[in-house]
Parts: sequence; structure tokens; C-alpha cells
Amino acid sequence: MCTLTILRMNGRVLVTMNRDDAATRGETPPQLWPNTDLEFVAPRDVQAGGTWIGINSHGVIACLLNRYDAAPKGKQSRGGIVIEAMRGSSIEASVGAVNALALEAYSPFTCIVIAQGGAVRLDWDGAHIGRGDFATGVGIAMATSSSWRFDEVKAQREALFQDMVSSGGDAAGKLAAFHTKRVSADDAWAPMMLRPQSQTKSVTQIELGQRRAEMRYWTRDAAIARGLKTPEHCVSIRT
Repeated sequence: MCTLTILRMNGRVLVTMNRDDAATRGETPPQLWPNTDLEFVAPRDVQAGGTWIGINSHGVIACLLNRYDAAPKGKQSRGGIVIEAMRGSSIEASVGAVNALALEAYSPFTCIVIAQGGAVRLDWDGAHIGRGDFATGVGIAMATSSSWRFDEVKAQREALFQDMVSSGGDAAGKLAAFHTKRVSADDAWAPMMLRPQSQTKSVTQIELGQRRAEMRYWTRDAAIARGLKTPEHCVSIRT
């Protein structure tokens, strides 16, 4: 359960991701990943030790969204997939690292790998892995997932996304408003989701330039209060 947007503008890439998970599931803010030979920045899931978004020193970003296809439950945490993708020095190398995994050990997922030169989407449904270019030639794009009423939630979020970003003006500001959007009548489908047992836990944003990237992080309450301004945590990495 997550919502991801990509904005390409003036030589920079802005990737913003809401993490939706169980309300009781812990996480820690972004940091240079410890105890590894890889150089990348990512937040950390406390329960399984993996992550849902990361960027490495080559300027490669990987993001993970859960899928809910009818498939056996994986024995490995999907949070390890982004860590494997961080081994790549390019989109193709990162895609290759994900494809090299024993995919049958994982529950279904979508992994989107992003760099200055483009983006690739990998979809594992528990039996087959599909690949496609993502948001090629498009300045702004969105992907989302939901464990609850997926088709309905996806359609509502896509309609809201189009409504909020279709006109001109401050695209980054409109994306911030989209990611922090609540719907008083039914927060269950809103981008800033709230359900009885789960919720949007945090928002992580990566701004990728030509030589440096910055990862920003807000917990749920801070994201709502600040509108994705003044992050609670910020980590830079040379690319």
C-alpha cells in the first residue's frame, strides 16, 4: 500500500512516496545504510529490516509497492528488494539485480527504478515478472497500490491526481498537496490514507540533480502539518 509520484523538471527529478502500512509497524528515518558495502540512503522498516525507497551514489532510485495478486505468501520480506536494486550503477544494472533474485521467495510486488535517463517498472505477480518503461516522455506521473478495494482506490486516486496537477503552475507544490490530501468523507482511499488498522505512515521525497541528491522525510503528522515543507529529516548523497 503506497502512492508514488515522479516529476521531471528543469534537469531535476523529484520522487515522492507515501508509505502506507499497519499503524503499529515501526520505521526509522533515512540514513546512509549501515553495515553494507553499498553506498545508499534509505529509511528502514523496523520489523523486517528492509526499505521501500532508496537512492544510491550512482543516482539510481528504487521504490517498492506491494501487489495483492492471488499468489502464495513469500518467505522473504519484500523490503530486501530495494536493497538489492541499490547494487546497480544504472537502471539496467538495478533491474538486472532484481531479476536475479529468487522471485518465487517474494510476495507480489511492483519495483520502479528511476534515474535521470528514465524509469522502468517491474511487476511480479507471483508467477511472472513483467517489465515496461514508466512515465517515459511524461513530465509527471503517479503509481499507487492498495490492499483494500484496489480498483476503486486506484481510480479515485488517479482522478484526484489528474484534477490536482493538470493545470499549470507550481507542479512541486501541487504534488505536495496531493500527497498530503485527506478526504473527510472517506480517508480510506485518500493519498494520506487512514483506515481502522492501517494508515499513511510517512512521506519520503528524493530530489535528484546532476551531481547530488537529497532525501527528505516526514512522519504522517508532520507531513500534514507542514505540507511537505521543512522536512523532519534530510540526508544528502553525491551522485
